[in-house]
Amino acid sequence: MKVKKSRDNYFGLNFIATGDETDGKYFLSETIIPAGDLGSPIHTHSKEDEGFYMKKGELVFHVEGEKIKLRTGEYLNIEKGEKHTWRNESESDAELIVTFVPAGIENMFKELESDMSNINAIGKKYGTDFQIER
Repeated sequence: MKVKKSRDNYFGLNFIATGDETDGKYFLSETIIPAGDLGSPIHTHSKEDEGFYMKKGELVFHVEGEKIKLRTGEYLNIEKGEKHTWRNESESDAELIVTFVPAGIENMFKELESDMSNINAIGKKYGTDFQIER
């Protein structure tokens, strides 16, 4: 059993449990998405499923062309390979728990924290394809 007392914070995510602590099985984090935040660029993950549990507030997701409004107490799982994005269209902050199964992508967020100018190259290194034209 491993107990972690402090949390790392990269790219807006508070790291709760990383692959180093879960034997690579999952990455668990939490985040707050400010009201009006335009969210992430459209992207796909080739290596992991991504799950969102809405602790408070709501977000609008677009997954494979389908619009989904996720509200307090609801969970959404996005399977690897599914094109998705999200945004906070509300007037309140959204608080979420975010999971990635398996782990490994947390290292992408660490790299993006210091170098957003190379988002496409960094994403590809970790199996994430961002739909950003440069």
